[in-house]
Amino acid sequence: MNPKNFKSTKRFTGFPCTHRQWRANSHCRFVHGYSREFYFEFEARELTIEGWVVDFGGLKEIKNWLEHMFDHTFLVAQDDPQLAEFKRLEQVGALQLRVMPNPGMEGTALFVYEEASRILSKLYGDRAWITLVEVSENEKNSAQFRP
Repeated sequence: MNPKNFKSTKRFTGFPCTHRQWRANSHCRFVHGYSREFYFEFEARELTIEGWVVDFGGLKEIKNWLEHMFDHTFLVAQDDPQLAEFKRLEQVGALQLRVMPNPGMEGTALFVYEEASRILSKLYGDRAWITLVEVSENEKNSAQFRP
């Protein structure tokens, strides 16, 4: 008999931030912003004592980290040729800089998956895990990462 897995989902919305894709040969190379949204799918073979895959109220550390990274922040690639200028703007109080490997939707999905998985592992060990992270920049565009 194959074991069955339980699944639950959680969405975090309302993260206005800006970024740029400096390598893009389009208008995406300019600083622009969206209100990002994050959708998670969690899975477990066993439920908690309360009967849950994960305790949604217990995901505050993930929510707080998302707020730190994506609420009124400017996301920049760690290899952006203008990084020094963006750091200067942060020093003078013009922006809240967050440096990432890739601030685009695909890169953000992987980045969020890695940190959220680390946090979830602290909470649940290997009892529950993330099977999908979807990052949306608006109602038309999103990217997903599945481990």
